[in-house]
Amino acid sequence: MKISKAFFILLFVSTNLWAQNVEIPSNVKFESADDYKKTEQLVLEATDWLLKTPISEEAKKRNEVNDFLMKWMGGSPSVSINLVPGIVPFDSPDCLMSFMSGWVKYSLQNNYSKDNVECAVAGAQNSIEFYIKNKAQLGKNSDMEKLVKQDKKGKLKSYIEQKF
Repeated sequence: MKISKAFFILLFVSTNLWAQNVEIPSNVKFESADDYKKTEQLVLEATDWLLKTPISEEAKKRNEVNDFLMKWMGGSPSVSINLVPGIVPFDSPDCLMSFMSGWVKYSLQNNYSKDNVECAVAGAQNSIEFYIKNKAQLGKNSDMEKLVKQDKKGKLKSYIEQKF
């Protein structure tokens, strides 16, 4: 009896964690540094939502979240992304967004880190996780396969350091 009860509680909690949603307000404006600061938590939630939501689901919402993140990333006075060839999956827009949002998430969670290598590692790890989860829909991507290979060998950070 206790085991089945615990199972159902675990199932309920797991389902609720998976079903988390992010709502992007239609009236978000980025006119001052304070506007960016006020939306940092939403940026983190949006990043997590993009990673957790399969690419085959909620296309309209994915576009909305991507648009919000692009506007935030494009004007943020506190976080800058360094897009270096060989690390960034330029030929896959979804993996590129995943890389950039992973970079931003790391920076925000680490006192606005400007450490290009650490931010790039976080971005690469985010895009690798996204790529692996969605590879069937995305298809094989040589840039992402290189990152996956380096990560599996435990050499992702040194690989990224070489690119800077």
